[in-house]
Amino acid sequence: MMRILILSCSTGDGHNSAARALLEAAGQMRITAELRDPVSFGGERARRAVAGAYNGMIRRVPRLFGAVYKIGDLYDRSRLPSPIYAANALYAEKLGRYVAEEGFDAVISTHLYGLEGMCAAHRGGFCSAPSFGVLTDYTFIPFFSEPDMEAVFLPHADLIEEGVRKGLDRETLVPTGIPVSARFAEDVSMEEARARLGVTDAERLYLLMSGGVGCANMEKLCSALAWRIGARDRIAVITGRNEKMRTRLVRQWRDFPSLTVTGFTKDVALWMKAADVTVSKAGGLSGTEAAVAGAPLVHLMTIPGCETKNAAFFAEHAMSVRTKTVDEAAEGAVRLAENREEREAMRRAQRENTHGDAACRVLDYVRTHCG
Repeated sequence: MMRILILSCSTGDGHNSAARALLEAAGQMRITAELRDPVSFGGERARRAVAGAYNGMIRRVPRLFGAVYKIGDLYDRSRLPSPIYAANALYAEKLGRYVAEEGFDAVISTHLYGLEGMCAAHRGGFCSAPSFGVLTDYTFIPFFSEPDMEAVFLPHADLIEEGVRKGLDRETLVPTGIPVSARFAEDVSMEEARARLGVTDAERLYLLMSGGVGCANMEKLCSALAWRIGARDRIAVITGRNEKMRTRLVRQWRDFPSLTVTGFTKDVALWMKAADVTVSKAGGLSGTEAAVAGAPLVHLMTIPGCETKNAAFFAEHAMSVRTKTVDEAAEGAVRLAENREEREAMRRAQRENTHGDAACRVLDYVRTHCG
C-alpha cells in the first residue's frame, strides 16, 4: 500500500483544509497517509511562533502582508535564495530522516514551508522521496517557484502560463483544482440543508464568513446588510476561530433574532448550500469550497497580495461578485439574492472552473508518477 506524508502549516485555515481534504481522499482510495506540520520538526515553540506571527499580522496589519508579498516577488525575479528557504532548511535534516525512516513513497505539501523544507532535505541528501506542491491560491505566491518539485498541482489551467513566467517547467504544472472536502461536492438541496440546520423559516438566507482568523470589517458588514434585508430574511455569521469576534457580535445582536452567530464549525458546506448568497473574504480555499458547493458568492475584505488576485480571478471567470467596500458587498449580496438567473449563471461558471474531486486527482497523479 502506498504511503504518503502530507505537510501543512497553520498560517490560516486554507492550507490545512486542503491537507485534510487530501487525507480524507487518501482514506477512500486505500492510500496510507499522515498529516504533519513541517515546522514542528523544528520544535513546538517554532511551530507556534510561525503560526502566531502570521495570524496576528493578518488580523492587525493586513497592509504589511501586502508589503511582504511585494518583497517576495522581488526575490522571485532575482533568483536569489530567500530567507524563507534558509529558515525552513534549519529543520531539513530531521524532516528528511523522518521521511526516509518511515518509508514514505511521496510527500505532498499544501504550504510553501513544507516545500522549502523538503527541498533542503533533498539537497542535503537526507531523503529521496519525490516532493509535490499544491497551490492553494489562484496565483503563484512569492517564493513558490524556488523549491525543487516533481509537480505543482494548480487550481486552474489558466495559471499555467503564469507558472512558466515564474520559471517553473511547463511539464510539472498539473491543473487538478484545489483539494476540498467531499462534503462540499455532496448533492444536498437548499431545502434539505436548511432543514438540517434548522432555518426552514427563512425566505432568503445570507451567509457571512470572516475566514479562519477572523476579519475586523465583519461588524460593519452585519450592520450594512441588516437594514437592507426583508422581514423574513435571515443572516448567519460564521466567525471561525475568532472567539472575541463571536462574543462581541452575539452581544451586539442579541435583540435582533434574524441574525445568528456561529464560531468554528464543521458544517460550513451545509451553510453554503442552505444560503442564497455567501459573502466572504477571497481566500483561495474558501472560494473554491463555495464554488464546489454551488454557493453564489460575493467577495470582500481581500488581504493585499494573493487574495486580491483570487478575487480578480473569480470575478473574471464569473464565479463571484467582487466588491471593495462594505456597502458594495451588502448591496451586491441583496441584488444577487433577488436575481435567480444571475445566481444560476454563477453556479454554472463555478461548475465549469472547479473540480470537486480535486483531492482524488492529486492523489491519482502522485500514485501514477510513483508507480
